[in-house]
Amino acid sequence: METHKIKPKTDKYMTDGPVGLKAGESKPSFPTVRFQLEHLPEAKDCKMGDTCTVEVMGKIVALSQSRFDNSIEIEMHEIGMEKGDEKE
Repeated sequence: METHKIKPKTDKYMTDGPVGLKAGESKPSFPTVRFQLEHLPEAKDCKMGDTCTVEVMGKIVALSQSRFDNSIEIEMHEIGMEKGDEKE
């Protein structure tokens, strides 16, 4: 299985300060996904900050490649999780 490093997204913005506009930048954010524990009971033993490997088997139900949306939607049929160290 090929994996891809995800570069966190940051947004640039301008704020109004005491001496005019000042450039700012948001904290880095990664994409997220949420699972109900009934579908992934192994997660009940996890703590915030733990790392894990998640494997999903599914069916592609939507694929969008356009100027405004580049995404894929996967209908999940099987899922598994293993606690472990983060890959470097």
